[in-house]
Amino acid sequence: MNRAVALVFLGMIAVLGVPLAMRPSASASRAPADQTLVVITPHVPQIRAEFAAAFDRWHQRKFGSSVAIDYRTPGGTSEIIRFLQSVYSAQAARTLDEVRTQSPSLLAEPTLSIDDRFTPGSMDADIVFGGGSFDHGRLKDPANVAVWIKPWPTGATTDVQLGPLPKGADPARLAAAAQLTLPLSLDGKTITVRVPMAAIQDGPGVVGALRPDAPSPAKIDLSRVEREVQVSMSAPAGLDPAHLQKLIGENVIGAQTICDPDQYWIGVAFSSFGVVYNRDWLRKLNLPEPTSFDDMGRPEFVGLVALADPRLSGSITTSMDAILSAYGWEKGWRVLRSMCANTRYYTAASSKPPIDVSQGEAAIGLAIDFYGRGQAQSILRPGQDAGESRIGYVDPPGVVYIDADPISVLRGAPHPELAKKFIEFCLSDEGQALWQFHAKGDPRAAANPKGDAGDPMGPEHYELRRMPVRRDFYRDFASYFVDQIDPFAAATSNKPAGWRSAIGPILGACAVDTADEQRAAWRAIIAAENDPSFPRDVLAAMKEMFFSFPPHATPKGETIAFSPETMRAIREDWRDARARAAAEVSYVRYFRDTYAKIIEISRTKALPASQASQASRPAHRPPTPSSR
Repeated sequence: MNRAVALVFLGMIAVLGVPLAMRPSASASRAPADQTLVVITPHVPQIRAEFAAAFDRWHQRKFGSSVAIDYRTPGGTSEIIRFLQSVYSAQAARTLDEVRTQSPSLLAEPTLSIDDRFTPGSMDADIVFGGGSFDHGRLKDPANVAVWIKPWPTGATTDVQLGPLPKGADPARLAAAAQLTLPLSLDGKTITVRVPMAAIQDGPGVVGALRPDAPSPAKIDLSRVEREVQVSMSAPAGLDPAHLQKLIGENVIGAQTICDPDQYWIGVAFSSFGVVYNRDWLRKLNLPEPTSFDDMGRPEFVGLVALADPRLSGSITTSMDAILSAYGWEKGWRVLRSMCANTRYYTAASSKPPIDVSQGEAAIGLAIDFYGRGQAQSILRPGQDAGESRIGYVDPPGVVYIDADPISVLRGAPHPELAKKFIEFCLSDEGQALWQFHAKGDPRAAANPKGDAGDPMGPEHYELRRMPVRRDFYRDFASYFVDQIDPFAAATSNKPAGWRSAIGPILGACAVDTADEQRAAWRAIIAAENDPSFPRDVLAAMKEMFFSFPPHATPKGETIAFSPETMRAIREDWRDARARAAAEVSYVRYFRDTYAKIIEISRTKALPASQASQASRPAHRPPTPSSR
């Protein structure tokens, strides 16, 4: 090995070794724990370290035994949900095989449930710690783990009752399908089943005659029929309802709930969603500090915005959903698509944009509050105030979406009682203090209120800068917080508009999967706007094209506009995986063609003849990039 190569090799070792050297030791001077809690989490290492150590101290004092936390971090919340779906689906399939062996007749029972067969220890993890209420709602919803089985053995064709049709179903459309999902009545029992058309004698004729008000007789080969069995991935935590209500108070913040009424998930902190920015970049660009999400679409930020892919990050999807709900369909999509057009990249992790903004790799980004504030905190010099950091974070007034950051106990958890105690700890004074008190290495921490052990409460090493969930904590301890914030006062009361499901498909097609084309078209618009000789009517048409929506082709061969009025019908089409995939391909093709046309128009400074007449008509025109 020559000297140059050796130096490079040693340098790599030094760089890679820094994170390990800076990590607090978890076990160097510690005896093996009496119990282990297995926690799946998207949380950053600082949160994991502080809660593991503090829970152990609390548990030893309260119950006389030590606890270690075994953290599993498969990715962001969306990746965690997908991982658990695969694990629970596999376990559900194994459980149904056992039922088939032991009591096969149960498979055809309408009330069949396998929830209770996920006994303690049947799964490997105890809780999911962190994420948003939407994703924890997915853990609760049994429809997210659905296994299809054939409950009837091979046999003769059987007389049954098909239907009635679901509300709004089209018999003619169903008659053209290869497979149906319908209620089936057999021996007075009704089960929702999946039936191949080929299994129905006189299938299309029978199905086409179905009506929404009554079932119809049919002969079906039951051995080819499947039924769906669902199971919830989470289970009720089992906390004392009166005590939980005393801690939480009114179960609402803005338009959101703090805890699931049935305790399938319980909020232990709050998250908000705002803008993280680099003050050095702002000075270079001669721009004021941002105050709204609109600012991320400014033309000065072209190529300087950091975003996570909303199809991979549930938290970023939540923040984008808040923007849509606050601004409305027209302006909301315009804001989202403008910030996407300014992107430098898309990442899978919502924690990455604040880091890159801090390092100057980007000037501005969309961030969860604690990622933004935490990054600002991490670069402060000793004794420096948070306002002096080169990194800033803002919750845009009037649009701040504040959501619970919950814990869910997993169904079949090996240590359900220990999981319950962890939630109780997180809601205790000591647990809540970890989120916002000064770390004990800071001289200001000496003034932190004392806990049951007689020592000042708060984190040992890291100031986490999260929002506690208990109302009384703001009343009694707000003066000790690192951040003087009141989420109950700041939270918007805007209710979700119900457009969240469109964010992934539309931004995936118009931005992430066509990123280069979108950026080129956006730059062409900005260049045209800065060119006094560029025809203004042509520029307006380019903008109209840029912010347009793709047509949606229905399975019946019809074409409908993509709009809030048609969203319900489009969502129904998306329920079929193949139809959704075909639709998303058509959206990508539409945007790719549209962006190519915009670039060509910018080159010729003239509209094609087919568009020239349309451009002369009065139309609603989106604002210019510089006016956002």
